[in-house]
Amino acid sequence: MTKKAQMQITETIAVLFIFFILVAFGIIFYYRYQQSALIEEQQELRAARAMDTTLKVLFLPELMCTKGTFEYEDNCIDLPKLRALQTAEYFKNNEPYYYQLFSTSKITIHTLYPDPSPNPSSIVLYENKVGDLTNYEPTPFIVALRDVDATGNYFYHFGYLEVGVYS
Repeated sequence: MTKKAQMQITETIAVLFIFFILVAFGIIFYYRYQQSALIEEQQELRAARAMDTTLKVLFLPELMCTKGTFEYEDNCIDLPKLRALQTAEYFKNNEPYYYQLFSTSKITIHTLYPDPSPNPSSIVLYENKVGDLTNYEPTPFIVALRDVDATGNYFYHFGYLEVGVYS
């Protein structure tokens, strides 16, 4: 009778051992799944924040192209306004306000066409990197860049707005 009881105890211990191994594998699998899901969610939130910041930049009255009235041109950045703001270091002087809008990000405007070789091909509009943030997610957006010549006529460049978000 004792041999039969010992066999049943041994079988029970073996079944429990296998059960706990399967539970451990399940926990490890669930942990890995949650870890990858969390990384993916962080990337989605970073991309959403970059798009939100891009929209804020595109609709800044300080940069938008106007048609002489209060009517704005879509996806257009006025280069004379941009140069005046950059010369006056407007964004640095009003950093608390723009930090609320753009947080930790870098906003750069690049000229693509016509050939930007005589002029700088990119202008850093805003950059704020706090601490040792390592992840940087750049998001490009195609824009028209309007400039004015000496006679007062407007002409356009093609470029893109690059909004990079630090996290």
